[in-house]
Amino acid sequence: MRIKKNKAFFLDRDGTINRNVKYLKDFKNFKWNKNVILALKYIFNKNYKIIIITNQSGIGRGILTEQDLKKIHLSINKELKKHNCKIHDFFFCPYFEKAIIKKYRIKNHFLRKPNPGMILKAVKKWKIDKSKSFMIGDQYTDKIASEKAGVKFILKKYNLLREIKKVI
Repeated sequence: MRIKKNKAFFLDRDGTINRNVKYLKDFKNFKWNKNVILALKYIFNKNYKIIIITNQSGIGRGILTEQDLKKIHLSINKELKKHNCKIHDFFFCPYFEKAIIKKYRIKNHFLRKPNPGMILKAVKKWKIDKSKSFMIGDQYTDKIASEKAGVKFILKKYNLLREIKKVI
């Protein structure tokens, strides 16, 4: 019996789906980028899994906790539910070499972009067909992570919906 694989859009969070503010600590400071909700709904309606892949060094810096981050992500999905779509999963990496909180102080952690760990973890969990999937980000580290994971990369420009419609 052949297992059906899912197709997915992996998206960076800060700078890609929302305005990049230094260390987003609370959903009240979260601002969607232009046409992102329409883009996410478009992807969702095309039966792609939507998965956020985000470095979150603010946790290691002691600026927010993992629980704070989970609340932000729950609020994102609460907002998207009003538009009949959702983000299927959120993967984040709090680890980095200069973390103030010792348990997060790891140099070159496999989960931290530009490493492909978060993408590969999501691929395994969600049974993703990498050949039918895309990573969208606004940074060179996003591009490198997608290449290392074997997923096509799309550079997020001004209008996310327009970028997505070019490929699906």
